[in-house]
Amino acid sequence: MPYSAVLIASAFVARSLKEGNYLTQMKLQKMVYFAHGYHLAKYGEPLVSEPVQAWKFGPVIPPIYNDYKMYGSSPITDTTYTTTTHASWEKIYASLSDSAKDAINYTWEATMPLSTSKLTSWTHLPEGPWAQVYNENDREAVIRNDKIQEYFVKFMRSVAANEQSIQ
Repeated sequence: MPYSAVLIASAFVARSLKEGNYLTQMKLQKMVYFAHGYHLAKYGEPLVSEPVQAWKFGPVIPPIYNDYKMYGSSPITDTTYTTTTHASWEKIYASLSDSAKDAINYTWEATMPLSTSKLTSWTHLPEGPWAQVYNENDREAVIRNDKIQEYFVKFMRSVAANEQSIQ
């Protein structure tokens, strides 16, 4: 069931364009990573089929990087320069499973208010999967799905515990 990472990225970009709440390529990477981790934790299966790699600024899925790198650190305000043909938010969203929609919606709500630098700090926490495998001399170090799942299960439990303590 895993989807192409570029399709999941396209869903986030299409939503951002529809809402006028633009993403940078770096924030997009972190959102797809977060959605993938959430999906692994909640549903026990990957959201994206490609491996996540540990790059200097956090988890990266190379096909997403390759598709959006021309934007640099600028907001993605259209998809003219991508190599992927993009459909509307509604069309992409309709093609996804309920679990994928859940992961995308949860991630959107949880991460859109956060800055890219805050998300980068979060992905670099010492106990996180990125920190466990990052090697400045190996840009292709893979963050295994079992490590991502393990981390997100703990993360989601702590979020749930915090939500219960607020009520």
